[in-house]
Amino acid sequence: MLEHIGITINEESDIQAFYKDLLGLKEVNKFDLYKELSEKLFGISNEVSVTHLSGDDLFVELFLTNRKQNPVYNHICISVLNRDSLVKKAESGGFPVTQIKRESRDDLLFIRDNSGNIFEIKSR
Repeated sequence: MLEHIGITINEESDIQAFYKDLLGLKEVNKFDLYKELSEKLFGISNEVSVTHLSGDDLFVELFLTNRKQNPVYNHICISVLNRDSLVKKAESGGFPVTQIKRESRDDLLFIRDNSGNIFEIKSR
């Protein structure tokens, strides 16, 4: 069973605009991961601010840092009741939306936060 997902973000404003406003997650707690523990756990010798957010069956641990990620294939897939509404909200918030039309199935739908984290959106 999946407990939580930990991801890196570079924009503090994404916590409110993307994760809370767009995805509807609620903040559970916030703390600083100290340099020594960060080094032991992740091999990164920096202090980092961590925010826990939760909603429905999704628990996300956001690590706010200026460390940039190279493009990768990693993504998180979530299901929502109304994909069209989420697309409109994402576009109005300035978040990149990629929608690929398919004839026999739902369109492929991906939304990115400002740090490049990719969320695949499926219908519930």
